[in-house]
Amino acid sequence: MLRLVGTWRVSVLTSASAAAPDTPDEHARTAELAFDGDGQVYGSGGVNRLRGTWALAGDTLTFGPLVSTLVAGAPEAMWRESELLRLLAGPLTLRTPDGERVVAGDPARDHEPDRRAAALELVAADGGRLRLERTAGNDLL
Repeated sequence: MLRLVGTWRVSVLTSASAAAPDTPDEHARTAELAFDGDGQVYGSGGVNRLRGTWALAGDTLTFGPLVSTLVAGAPEAMWRESELLRLLAGPLTLRTPDGERVVAGDPARDHEPDRRAAALELVAADGGRLRLERTAGNDLL
């Protein structure tokens, strides 16, 4: 089982990427999500800060209501953030980057360091995907 609690860098790998604006974003910030063991999630969509709740059942990750600031950014950054929020609104299946099923442990009980994956993907029902990469110096482990 995987320990999901911690901070992850997030990349949008959705099938809708062909619709992404073609404007380079020189000031893009990295999207990041931090999962607390108490079911809270917070981070950045790349432009705006976000916060909400998360729950895990087997290999399915769901997010409760998410709140976000409403700052405008460059078109490409806003598109990526919009896709991120769209995908977080529905149930997501945990997979390894190779497509294998992942089951995460109970964050309140599972503290075994060998269960910390470096990367995983969250897959939506429409085929949209988010790639999560654990950040170095993760202070929530």
